[in-house]
Order: sequence, then structure tokens, then C-alpha cells
Amino acid sequence: MQKDLTQEWLNWIFENIQRGCDKNDLLQTLLKEGFSQSQSKIALGLDLSADDLVEVKQSQEETKEYSANYLISAKRIPDVSAEIYEVENFLSQDECNLLINEIKSALRPSTIASEGEFDSTYRTSSTCDLGNKNNPFLKEIDRRISDFIGIGASYGETLQGQHYTENQEFKAHTDYFEGSQLLEHDGGRGQRTYTFMIYLNEVEQGGETEFLRLNKTFSPTQGKALIWNNLNEDGTPNENTMHQAHPVEKGKKTIITKWFRQVSLNTEPKLDLNKHIKTFTEEGFKKDRLDDELFKKIKYFYDTESSKFKEEFVAGNFIQSDETNVPSELLDLTDDLRNEIHASLKGPLEEWSQCNLEPTFVYGIRDYKQGAVLIPHRDRKNTHIISAIINVAKDLDQDWPLVIEDHFYRKHEVFLEPGEIIYYESARLLHGRPYPMQGRSFANIFCHFTPVY
Repeated sequence: MQKDLTQEWLNWIFENIQRGCDKNDLLQTLLKEGFSQSQSKIALGLDLSADDLVEVKQSQEETKEYSANYLISAKRIPDVSAEIYEVENFLSQDECNLLINEIKSALRPSTIASEGEFDSTYRTSSTCDLGNKNNPFLKEIDRRISDFIGIGASYGETLQGQHYTENQEFKAHTDYFEGSQLLEHDGGRGQRTYTFMIYLNEVEQGGETEFLRLNKTFSPTQGKALIWNNLNEDGTPNENTMHQAHPVEKGKKTIITKWFRQVSLNTEPKLDLNKHIKTFTEEGFKKDRLDDELFKKIKYFYDTESSKFKEEFVAGNFIQSDETNVPSELLDLTDDLRNEIHASLKGPLEEWSQCNLEPTFVYGIRDYKQGAVLIPHRDRKNTHIISAIINVAKDLDQDWPLVIEDHFYRKHEVFLEPGEIIYYESARLLHGRPYPMQGRSFANIFCHFTPVY
């Protein structure tokens, strides 16, 4: 298994790049220290060769790419004999209600993966294959589940819904395939690994999920997710994950379930390493207002120096336009103003993130132009951890939102007025402005910090 780059090494990389050191020389140093070539190139921002991509794929296989290594925002149940997580409010009330309606519209009797004869009363619920529906809302829920657990969508089975009425249940069972079941259901995809189950409604009485060998019972709570690993660390089935759905004694119970497998449906390497880095805040972003005196200084600078705007060239082609004009221009800040912005924001961002911060960058004033699109992206994880966007000025025909995902991978639209600011965990959260800007100008300042570990 490859040696992982620590934060200290990432800081070393950043400092030496800032000093103007040759990236290929830095690469050789990292290789001598025992870091893999592909990992080192990713950290340095160098292009990956075909051999590097093979190395990435192999390293992913070594670390069990199908494993949920990144359940940052989940609460692990303290029991060493099984890996179980609980997540409150993974889905909103409205989302749960929409899912219930979808499930009820296409129910069929539930079945079990079993050989030979079985008791028809063993599983008495009804099932709906949600993944077979061509519905954007269902596809979005499916995506959020995969993103949250940190397992590629290609490892997942079809999203299912289950509905229980009074006296219906699912007796003691395992989600992994037992005996000849694995041969029957393998299909080249291997054993079931993780189960991701979400309760969609409160149950008046009954309907609990009990892990029999762990003496642990969960009551249905609307929007709550239960996640567990059906396998041991060595890949063998974990018998301690045996569980049952207690009979619904009063009311109804509706859930959705997604299972993951050991083998992907494709072989594409997953290189988006940022989406599962450490979280610092509950939601990941927050709107605020900049200090009035500082905003006056920024606005005065913007108004008096506007003739000095120059066409901006952004690495990675993140800013695009369907218009003939350039998508964005940049006005450099003075060192004094840049330092004042960093100093002013350091305290509020430390209070918000609950950690000590070190300033990294304050870009100049970026002015987006008609038709501009900011491609959704995550920022650099060694320098852009805790960040802020200040809106300086705007001249729009239509409000232009920042579309940002929270730690549950739910999309939000955030609108900023001049003087308003958004704090956000920029390296972790996918964010951008995917809709073409309708107007003449939208001016922002970006300010970035990294935690002091």
C-alpha cells in the first residue's frame, strides 16, 4: 500500500512551488521519500501518464475502492464487531414525502435471495425499483448517496424502495449473499459490501431495525440514514450484521435502500480526492456581511482603478463563455489591501471553522462578463480549505447564483449582494456558477486560508 502524503508534505510542496522551484525536481524528491509517482504528480499538478493511471487504479484496488473510507459526517456506532453509522436528517421532509409517493406508484411483492423453499411470511413488505425510473429527482438522490458514502456509483446496485403496512416485517437476514446465493447473484460484481438505508417516515408503533447479535435497535426517524458494512476487513461476510425489520404494529413504514458491490461496472479511476477531506463545519458554508469600513475601501478601489482591469487567464479552463467577449477580467489588489482583507477575515473564519487558520491567497477582483460560466469544481486542498467570496459590485439583468453542495451533497443556490460574503469549505465542496451570466458585470474577491495543524 502506498505511503500517503501528509499535510506537512503538502505544505512543503506548496511553499516550494511558491518559491519557484521546478516541479520535476520536487517530484524526484518525493519519489526518493517513498511516495508513489501518481500521488506525487497529482499533488504537484503534473499531468498523469497512462502508466500513472494504471498505478492509481492499482492503489485504489489495494485500498478497497468499494470501501466507505470517507464517512466524515456520519456518527459511528461504538461496537468493534461491526461497522455501523447513523446520519440524522440525511433527507428533508419534502424529499422523503416525494420518495414515498414514487415508491407507492410502482410497488410489487418483495422477494429474498434464497435457495430452495422459504417461508412466504419471511418477508412480507412490498418493493419498488426506483433506479429503473427515468426521474431526475431519483437520480439526484442516488448520486448523493454514492457521494456521501464515498463509493463510486458504478459499484452500486439499483436504488430500491420498500413499503410495510401493519403486521408486515422482514425476519432475521443478512444483506450479503450466503452460500450458493453468491454464485447466483454475483454477475462478476462480487459480494455486497455496504448497505445504505434511509427511513422515509415516522412509524406510530413498531418497525424497528434490530441487529440481533449486537443487541442494537434503531427506531424509524424520518430522513435518518443507517449505513453498515456487511463484510469484515478481510472481505469475508460479517455475521454480526444479521438484522431484522420488526413488524409494523401501528401505521406504515417506507424506506429506501442501496447496496454496493466489490466490483465496479467500469474501470475508470476516481481522481477526485477532495470530496472526502475533513469537514470543519456542520453545513459547509455560511452567508455573512463584510465589515462596512473595509467594504468601502474595496468599493472605492474598484471604482477608481477600474481602468486597470485586464483579461484573466484561469488554469483548467474553469471560466468559460458562450459569448464573443472574454469571460472574466482581473484587477490586481495592492499588497496593503490584500493583507487587510486577510487580517479582517481571519477571526470570523476561525470562529466559524473552529480552527486556527493561516492565510494563503487573496486574488484580485474578478469581474465576470456577459455569458460567463464558472464550471463546478473543488479548490486546491493544500491551500484553499477555508475560504470566502466577497461580492464587490454587480450589474445584472437576472440574479446569478453560486451553486454549492453541502456536506450531504445537496445543492444550494446562494445569492450575494454587494458587501455580502459567503464562507465556505472550498476544497471539499463542489461549487460553481453553471448558468450563463445575464448582465454586464459581477465582481468578486476570493480569499483563502489553510488550517494550522
